[in-house]
Amino acid sequence: MAKRTKKQKTKDFQNSPFKGLKGVAVAVDKVAAEKNPEPLSTSEPLLEDDATAFEREMALLGVNPQAQEDRQQEVEPILTDLAAERQEKTVELTDDELFLDSLGKMDSVFCDEIPQAEEAAAAPRRMRQLRQGKLAPEAKLDLHGLNRQEAREKVRFFLEDATFNGFKTVLIITGRGKGSSAGPVLRQFMESYLSSDARAWVVEWGRAPARYGGEGALVVFLKGRRQG
Repeated sequence: MAKRTKKQKTKDFQNSPFKGLKGVAVAVDKVAAEKNPEPLSTSEPLLEDDATAFEREMALLGVNPQAQEDRQQEVEPILTDLAAERQEKTVELTDDELFLDSLGKMDSVFCDEIPQAEEAAAAPRRMRQLRQGKLAPEAKLDLHGLNRQEAREKVRFFLEDATFNGFKTVLIITGRGKGSSAGPVLRQFMESYLSSDARAWVVEWGRAPARYGGEGALVVFLKGRRQG
């Protein structure tokens, strides 16, 4: 009787080269964790207000807003003081100083004073205009038959009235003094008066051209009427 041979169970073949290595499973778990990072938070970050954002940008540029504000506060009082001082100086100017300041800004300066000379002479330009007929006397006064005191009063009133009416050129007839043994005394007296007391109204004067009486008359140029 033949012996039965026992069938040996075949072992399943397992090819596990890393089975004998320790710590492999842990390493694999770490790699898996690195490949699958935790998802980022989807919540929105807190927004900065405008002032905070501006200060942060200035800090990045090296600018200190507080220092600039301090400098501005230091400069403003200085500018205010300068403006106040300039205004105070303007207020302190007198009427005469303001008038002179205005004259300094003008291209021309006018003078109504007659030359300090004994010889009777009017400005050549005005006398030339008078001879050419471009300028004519606006009023005249005849002193024939008057003594010096009467003539003085008449001329004074005449000049004052002519100035009040805005006249610029007037004629005073003194006569040549042909009928007087002393000569043209009245004319000489009136020339002296026009050079002294009558300067309140007179700018300049001179002997009249022939067409207006020549040696027997005086042409007088008056000042403008004063306002007020």
